[in-house]
Amino acid sequence: MKIDLKTARALTSEEAQETLLLFRNLGDDPLAIQESFRGLFPKKIAEALGELRALRRRATTKFSRGLDMFFTKEQLQQSSSESVACYRARRFREAGVEEVWDPCCGIGSDAIALARLGIRVHLSDKDPSAVHFAEANARVYGVDGLDFRELDCGEQPEEIGPGVIFLDPSRRRGSRRIMSPEDWSPAPERIAALLAGRPGAGLKLSPAVAIDQLLEIYPEPDEIEVISLKGEAKETVFWYGCLACGSGRRATSLPAEASYAGAEHARAPVGDFGPFLHDPDPALVHAGLLGAFAEERSLRTVDPEIAYLAGDEPVFSPFLDTFRVLAVEALDPRKMRKVLRELGVGSMQIRKRGIAERPLTLEQRLLPKRFGDRRITLLAARVGDRHLGVVAEPAEEA
Repeated sequence: MKIDLKTARALTSEEAQETLLLFRNLGDDPLAIQESFRGLFPKKIAEALGELRALRRRATTKFSRGLDMFFTKEQLQQSSSESVACYRARRFREAGVEEVWDPCCGIGSDAIALARLGIRVHLSDKDPSAVHFAEANARVYGVDGLDFRELDCGEQPEEIGPGVIFLDPSRRRGSRRIMSPEDWSPAPERIAALLAGRPGAGLKLSPAVAIDQLLEIYPEPDEIEVISLKGEAKETVFWYGCLACGSGRRATSLPAEASYAGAEHARAPVGDFGPFLHDPDPALVHAGLLGAFAEERSLRTVDPEIAYLAGDEPVFSPFLDTFRVLAVEALDPRKMRKVLRELGVGSMQIRKRGIAERPLTLEQRLLPKRFGDRRITLLAARVGDRHLGVVAEPAEEA
């Protein structure tokens, strides 16, 4: 739900915070809790409190202090995870940056990460509730060195000057995610104007949009980094000026903090399945670095459009989940059940590339009953015009 500044202030009031703390561990019946809130607060504030209570539990996967933070559903979805923001903030410190302007601050997660490293941050946002929540969240983390303003990003305060900037354009309209960069806010032409003439800049973008498309819209960066967290691509960052590290493309995998820089769009050789199959981190794939990474490690793709990497030897890396191949068979229920029965399979994890069918549906079709106690991983893939399933188990590093 979208809230106004009056409601945001009510949520951060001492009375509301005490109520949220009281109800933090009292049952999981949202209707009963909502009724209790309505007995204590006006309807609009009670509804916002109920949503905030539910969101705080969800936020613990993104923030170490998520149970005490403030946000709406949309603001939480747009915000950077704490671990990603902290990783990214170190780049600013290593570049010697002392002051940053964050004109699309949202709930302040990026600015808080910078401030925790001693960097002074000017925060602004056109949404007054976001600015209010950012200030409250800074108190939750116990950081200072932050300057808060309600301001459209097109209006730069004169005292900030043409220094380093970090931009995170809004990619949501209400609860709906906007996929077209032309419709993000601020608009691409405004972002280009904000980037011009600065010693350094970071532009956070969605990894769901192809890098080639982003390059057609935004000023060409000095470095492109794709960051993943726990196997999920979280963001593409365009780095400019002093914040670039000299490599054209970089993939970074968190929490391992593994980083790989190489030549984009290098094609990996294509070949047959081998005794080992590797499922790559999405940061490698989105950054266009899969081919270079594979070639350096004598790995091959089984199809030019499929990211699984086959190998004659296991390769262990933070960028790879490595599996020992037990069997390769068509995704035909009769044939696959025969393989699973022979292996005594009782359960399986399903991964897929180039296959539209949902994992649960696949499992129900291929393993309608237990054939034993063995747990395997099924890596389903479209290879040419065939739909194949690789029955595998994790390879162990010696």
